[in-house]
Amino acid sequence: MNKKIQPILSIIFIVAISLACANSTPEASSQDVINTAIAGTQQASALAQATVNSSGLTAMPTSPATPTPGVTVEYVTLTEEELAALIDEAVAEAITATENTTSTVYSTTSDDVVTTEEVTYVYDYYYYADYYVEYAEDLLAQYYELYADLATDMITELNAIEAELSQINETLASIDSSLQQISSTLTQGAQATQEAIAQLESAAQQAQTNAQELHSQAQDMIAVLQAEQQNRVNAITNIQPNNIPTDKISALQNAFSFIDAAKAAMGDNKLSRDELMNLAQLGANAQAGFQNFGGANAFGPDLSQFTGKFNEITTQFARGQIPQAKNNVGQFEVSLGNRPAGGGGPNLPNPPHP
Repeated sequence: MNKKIQPILSIIFIVAISLACANSTPEASSQDVINTAIAGTQQASALAQATVNSSGLTAMPTSPATPTPGVTVEYVTLTEEELAALIDEAVAEAITATENTTSTVYSTTSDDVVTTEEVTYVYDYYYYADYYVEYAEDLLAQYYELYADLATDMITELNAIEAELSQINETLASIDSSLQQISSTLTQGAQATQEAIAQLESAAQQAQTNAQELHSQAQDMIAVLQAEQQNRVNAITNIQPNNIPTDKISALQNAFSFIDAAKAAMGDNKLSRDELMNLAQLGANAQAGFQNFGGANAFGPDLSQFTGKFNEITTQFARGQIPQAKNNVGQFEVSLGNRPAGGGGPNLPNPPHP
């Protein structure tokens, strides 16, 4: 099956996927809520357009129809859970559409005769299956692009799902080939041969088997994601400070080092496991400094109120809540005020040595 489309619709936007994540996830800011609502509206519009495109296929063209693109969704604005939910829904749609296609083939060939109208009827379902298989594959590619260096277990799971999708792709291509052969025969005024009909039925049977195998493979995908995210959280929680600041100025400098590292890590909209662990270590050091020297005094403002920010941000990164983490980093930087230079900043004089 040739790649003829670059699907950009989305199926159902999942705002909150896992209740298990709720106990360590801060409330979304009002801007996060607004962004989520916009993305949901975009995706609903795209799905509606795809439905219209699919239901509008009433005649067999010489090549598969290309659905009209809906509103583009920026995948970097989604959390890891939200993108995984889209994959889960797209795979489910691909399975259902493939099974519907095979059922349509069986009902069409049950009398051992296939007409031009019946070929068109099968293609209506075929195009829908073709569309969602390719859409699911495109979503997998988006996930690989964003999380390949972070989500080891999830990548293994998605590779297996991708292999099953590839098998469906091949059998759908076989259905398409058989339909084209039958259509060519009918166009010449002859009846479809029993051999061609048998080939169509065989391809449909294989597609049904592939759809069932994909269902079995994909049914625990979200559970795999949730387990891996929790493992990341556990890993960063166990990190202890290894370079504790010795005064308030150095504590603040460590905080800005944490912020700089977070911004650098997300400069390419990706996060690796090494970057996550480095952030967690920097955060543990800065947090220890804030705990020891964060109180308000002559040498600076009260930093103790921000002690929990480091763990909050690294936990968001660990759970793949990248957009929220990036926003949190920006707000945190503003809250810290002036950045100290060297031993002290413009509003932070050098403290005396203990």
